[in-house]
Amino acid sequence: MRLPRFLLLVSIVMLLLSLPGWPARNVHALSQPVSTVQISPVGTCCRLINDIFDVKVMLLLPAGESINGFDVRVNYTNAYTPANHAVLQAKSITYSSNVFASGSGTVLVDCIDGTAVQGSNGCPSDDAPLGQFHLSEIITGQTITGPGSGLLFDVTFQVTGYGTSVFTIDRANLVNPHPDRSNPQLINPVLIPVIKEDGIFGNRGVVAFFNYAASDSSVTPTIIPNQPVSFDASPSFLGNGTTTSFRLYSWNFGDGSPVSNVTASAMNAWTFKASGNYTVSLTVWDSKNETGTIARKVQVFPALGGLSLIVKDQLGTVLRANVNVRVFNSSSSSTPFLAKTIDNAGGVQFSGLTPGGSYYLTFSGDTVENYSKTELVEPGLTTYDTVYMTMRLPPPDYSGLIYIGTILGGLGLVTAAIVYKTRSDRRKASRPPPRNVKAKN
Repeated sequence: MRLPRFLLLVSIVMLLLSLPGWPARNVHALSQPVSTVQISPVGTCCRLINDIFDVKVMLLLPAGESINGFDVRVNYTNAYTPANHAVLQAKSITYSSNVFASGSGTVLVDCIDGTAVQGSNGCPSDDAPLGQFHLSEIITGQTITGPGSGLLFDVTFQVTGYGTSVFTIDRANLVNPHPDRSNPQLINPVLIPVIKEDGIFGNRGVVAFFNYAASDSSVTPTIIPNQPVSFDASPSFLGNGTTTSFRLYSWNFGDGSPVSNVTASAMNAWTFKASGNYTVSLTVWDSKNETGTIARKVQVFPALGGLSLIVKDQLGTVLRANVNVRVFNSSSSSTPFLAKTIDNAGGVQFSGLTPGGSYYLTFSGDTVENYSKTELVEPGLTTYDTVYMTMRLPPPDYSGLIYIGTILGGLGLVTAAIVYKTRSDRRKASRPPPRNVKAKN
């Protein structure tokens, strides 16, 4: 399918802005390392009121991966308001020297606290009015290819009080244009797997903090039941800038299990037995028995996977409710185990799929050519994809010819009748008049 550049741009924009944040989708198999979006530095310490500092949002792109668009949104706590000076106030976003600086970048969203900055086109309706910054950018005609790392953007903050502020990556969408190797003009933009690493600011007391991730991202970067999760409390620090050793890390994983006390390492591992939302708490003890505590929400996703598809024609127009989609365990299977018709927005979703394998899908309808493809489903993830179909040419319409033929046939009969009547009248007119016969007396 050969898309004009403006349709490619529209496809990428819609993909970036219409979907929720990771971990909502996956397309590539996970045999290669997973991309990372991270806050840098992880911990920012010891700034006084009115000090200015920057927090960077960085990208780590592994070998074999490419992107030409990103959409990253970050929440931060204890934000400044006129009525409450709290801890931090975000002032500006800078991206002029980021990984897209050498290309023709287009900024789609540039927002702080729900307000557009630097001539942005406006903020999405789901952006928060306080405690959030958001940047989305694409480039056309080129890609950024791994391995490598670089800046996505940085945010300047002013310190307005004492305490802590946690930077949590709310959304991290990276778009791979996914061209066909044999024909780069054939494209299908997809979102790629991402691991998020958050950060914290603190300028008082013991500042406890931890990041967490699936221990083996080659299985899935999503946290799912019965798969170990790594917890890392090494970013914890003292808010006054002094150095000390922490003697105890006390973990409560929020699942009813006993508290886990670790003295030898800031690292810990835990396995959740069921999906759900867990509040994990960490208390850090320093050598003076001073403590700092933080609680973070950890979402454990069901191990099952899903498919979410949009069906379009080869010009990129969404097809509406006229395509049937059937799902098979394999291409050799004769009986589908799921079947649905796309909705009026061209979409169809299948959930509760057993992960770790490929599913064979067929697409059919009265107005489209039959089509099939294979989709990969990973644990705890929904695979998003766009399917482009060829429209069938409508059968020849002879109704007009039949109508004209009927009219011409009718006119022919009328004409024949008129000719016959005319000839008949002429014959009668050409006959001699009858002789008069006198009556006999």
